[in-house]
Amino acid sequence: MALGACGGVTPTPPRPDAATADVPAAVDAAADVPVDAPADVEEGEDAGPPPGPDDPVRDAVPNRWTWVPIEGARCLNDSPTGIGVNVAPNAEGLVIFMMGGGACFNDQTCASAFHADGFRESGFRVETAGLSAQGPLSRTDPRNPFRNWSYAYIGYCTGDVHAGDNPQGAVIEGTRYVFTGHRNVRLALRRLVPTFRNVRRVHVTGVSAGGFGAAYNYDQIATAFGPTVDVSLLDDSGPPLEDDQLAPCLQRTWRTLWNLDATLPADCAECRGQANGGGLVRLMDFLARKYPTRRLGLVSSMGDDTIRNYFSWGRGGDCTRRVPMTPSDFRAGLLAVRRRVQGSGFRSYFIESNNHTWILFPDWHTTRVGGVALSAWANAIATGEGEAAELGPGAP
Repeated sequence: MALGACGGVTPTPPRPDAATADVPAAVDAAADVPVDAPADVEEGEDAGPPPGPDDPVRDAVPNRWTWVPIEGARCLNDSPTGIGVNVAPNAEGLVIFMMGGGACFNDQTCASAFHADGFRESGFRVETAGLSAQGPLSRTDPRNPFRNWSYAYIGYCTGDVHAGDNPQGAVIEGTRYVFTGHRNVRLALRRLVPTFRNVRRVHVTGVSAGGFGAAYNYDQIATAFGPTVDVSLLDDSGPPLEDDQLAPCLQRTWRTLWNLDATLPADCAECRGQANGGGLVRLMDFLARKYPTRRLGLVSSMGDDTIRNYFSWGRGGDCTRRVPMTPSDFRAGLLAVRRRVQGSGFRSYFIESNNHTWILFPDWHTTRVGGVALSAWANAIATGEGEAAELGPGAP
């Protein structure tokens, strides 16, 4: 995921697919959590974020990216961070985009997590320059259905798929990491909601870890903007699989290290407290039930190499080891998820490929399933204009 630019060359955005090689994990087999993880992060504990301003971003230049430091927001290395906003005056909609780039839950995965050394304005400038060329954050692409919307960019430097609230952190192989992705989003909303209080629509999306993050944070974003704002979801390559594919011991590691039971929706009792640590897929059931009229979309390859690599940890019950997940196992998991929410507001766009992420790479206008361009399908999810049908293998 190298970043760089020379002279007048437009930098390309980072591809969030930093999968690690098959190497041993530094995981405590007895506890199924990384070595030296703190013992005092209790399930369900939530002290709330530190105080922050509930005021709009006042100095943003229209239709240009502005870096906004967010008080209390932290990266893996406990350094401060922020978000980006691009305000289109009088826009009807807001795209909230979450970047991806791996996950941090043992020494090997933490070594490849994106922006483990912090995310500052300089990195934000490089990434948004590339992302402005194509995809849902481009104002120059006449085919982008969101080109006249406002944008908020949440970079990725927390290693917890934007889901954690463990500011005390953990020491893994001699390095201390903190996990505050969900808390960072909560703090960012204290600036975003007042800034965009007049929008009618909010489209929450992201790729890879950001796709997981978009789905995980959907409830808190929808709650923050209130019931009169139409909030939609498009999760690109962050599929919530069932325990048969996503090892419960790996889910338990995430729950403990990232303190997920403090960040799952308070009214989702079934999301937490599973005896084996599994059951995170039940968040999808909860969203489908709580938001039956909202449009919630999942985009995925049928054999995504990167997600299969990450989900190989703990298969067979031992979270110190990796057992490869075959394309057929992953495919079965995706089809099970589709069946699980059939009849709800969830829709899926499944692509016969092993590639990872689609709304940024390749051109989302040329990606087609059943004759429907991904960009058109994304527009239907975001606005309700046109049909957001179930597309791809296993579609009813």
